Amino acid sequence: MTPLHSIGDMIRNALLHVPLGAARALFLLVLVALLVWVLRLPRGQTSPGEGQVKLSENLKLWTAVTLGIQIAIYALL
Repeated sequence: MTPLHSIGDMIRNALLHVPLGAARALFLLVLVALLVWVLRLPRGQTSPGEGQVKLSENLKLWTAVTLGIQIAIYALL
């Protein structure tokens, strides 16, 4: 057994003591923080350019919808 095996075993044993509810909450918190960051992006960085913007080209909207669906799914599972 190499020294890396013992280090890996120590990390694995430490992570086994983390409650699943805490891991789930942390995962959801990361998704919510990402959603807030996306919603705060300026319009110029999320659209292809000036002029008439189609609904399908609004990256902020579709990213927010996708993140919202992911948050709902992971919150319900």
